[in-house]
Amino acid sequence: MLKKITRVGVVVTTFALIASGAVTAQAAVTGAANAKTGADCARSGSVAKGKGVNGSDLTCLSVPTGTMKGQLKWWYADLKPLKNIDWVVPANPGGYSLTSNGISDSLKTEGLLSEYSSVFKPGAGGATGLGFFQEIKNKPEAALITGIAMAGGIALNKSTLNILDSKPVAKMMREYDAIVVPANSKYKNLKQLVEDIRKRGKSIAISGGNSGGVDHQVIGTLLKTAGIPVKENLNYVVHSGGSEVIVSLLSGATQVGVSGSTEFKAMVDSGKLRVLGVSSKKKLAGYPGLTFIAQGYNMVYGNWRGVMAPADLSAADYLNFCKVLDALKGTPTWAKLLTANNWDNDFAGGDAFKTFLTSELPVVAGVIKDLGL
Repeated sequence: MLKKITRVGVVVTTFALIASGAVTAQAAVTGAANAKTGADCARSGSVAKGKGVNGSDLTCLSVPTGTMKGQLKWWYADLKPLKNIDWVVPANPGGYSLTSNGISDSLKTEGLLSEYSSVFKPGAGGATGLGFFQEIKNKPEAALITGIAMAGGIALNKSTLNILDSKPVAKMMREYDAIVVPANSKYKNLKQLVEDIRKRGKSIAISGGNSGGVDHQVIGTLLKTAGIPVKENLNYVVHSGGSEVIVSLLSGATQVGVSGSTEFKAMVDSGKLRVLGVSSKKKLAGYPGLTFIAQGYNMVYGNWRGVMAPADLSAADYLNFCKVLDALKGTPTWAKLLTANNWDNDFAGGDAFKTFLTSELPVVAGVIKDLGL
């Protein structure tokens, strides 16, 4: 009788746990066929063949460190946390270093990195920093933060440097641009602006970041998508960043602004600026404004940033670096950073990042040519 009562008690307790949601984590378990780092798994020691970066294996194990410590997740059994990263930042402090610092601080929170430092090498649209980085030898802890602005800078300056002469570790994120106007602007939507540019061309001053940078690329590609000759019709006024663009708009020096969506968020929320369009594929969560696509312009264009390793980094250290960043991608810390910055989780590790760069770099070079630069 006692055994029967005990069994009934166990059943009752199980139903109570289900009702309370205590075992709902089981519903989120990911099988080996769909395994990815940081996802819940069911059986410790089971292996997901080839599901890791560059065809490596993932193992279901208790995460040894970080915010998921002790939880059963798909992870790398042989992953080694990094002792330090010495970043080369190809610009002054700002967008690039925001990303490299974000990566580094997130890695530290997750127990995947001990220390990091940064050296800033601005100039030539990122080509100066790339050249400096590619001269580094016998320094496995070195890393370069790169992005679409560097791809544009190389094309703009007709540099002979090639990003792919370094080792692609991971594309970490993508940030999308917003096109904004002052709240009292006559433009209420993107089509009104585009059609006015078609009629009035360079009489409309549009402010954005550096010449050939992502902001310049976004507005130029939008006009091209709309069938408007870019060289003859785009009056692009260069500023050092989003804050200067905002000053230019509110002072009336320019009529339209282009920059990363987060740069305008506070002024949009305050009602001083209005969003005409966002260059993302889907509407950004918590951000006003329709996408270009929703307004009839079949265009998605975002400012990606990624990590490169030295060309002489050993195969073993390179693969471990790829695994570390792939592991970071699956953590709550990284997810929070993406949300805080309105970044898209557009991750590509190792060979996938190399494939992306191989196709992306010629596209950016083509955009620079279209801009007449």
